[in-house]
Amino acid sequence: MPADSPLIHMQQLMLRYPTGKIALSGLTLDITQGQFVYLVGESGAGKSSLLRMCYGGVRPTSGALNVQNTDMRSANPSRIRQLRRHTGIIFQDHRLLFSRTVFENVALPLRVQGWKTERLIPRVRKVLTYVGLADRLWSYPEALSGGEQQRVAIARAMTSNPAVILADEPTGNLDVDTASRVVDYLMALNRLGTTVIMATHDLHLLESHPGRVVQLHAGLLAGSAYS
Repeated sequence: MPADSPLIHMQQLMLRYPTGKIALSGLTLDITQGQFVYLVGESGAGKSSLLRMCYGGVRPTSGALNVQNTDMRSANPSRIRQLRRHTGIIFQDHRLLFSRTVFENVALPLRVQGWKTERLIPRVRKVLTYVGLADRLWSYPEALSGGEQQRVAIARAMTSNPAVILADEPTGNLDVDTASRVVDYLMALNRLGTTVIMATHDLHLLESHPGRVVQLHAGLLAGSAYS
């Protein structure tokens, strides 16, 4: 990717669901490598829909969306799978596999990519150490607190050294202190060069953890500034 190219480029981007609902309309926005971006706006503003488009969960209806040199309107399934190998995704509800250990949850993206066990084990241990969960390697998610589960989700998202992490309300179910610690981890990853795009309702985080703020309202871009 050329140094001056945005990591994500949107031009008059629109998403209309099969029901006829317009989730996003007329978005023109560039996000460059290394930014920490908050997506803010009311429920239904289009934050989750925008993140879904950025990892190929849904295709744009019209306009342009280019993510890591991938045209998200025309990319075939093979290209979308390749893109996701360079994308970490964190959901509010963690989406951990409760029948598998913490180790197995974090290792999953690497197994999908075909990593051999002898290479995989030290990588999983390293990322779990990073989020302070090295001692929970063989625990099951149900034995962890909500904050610990979210840290497992962060470890899983970062395990393959993604260029970008897309986080959809990762602090939505957490208390203020735990939410702050979760964002601390994401900020630390950002300082190492990972682009982070985080949808959030927790506006107080913008004061304690400054970043670029992209505001959506009713599917429209309402503003972009730095907190």
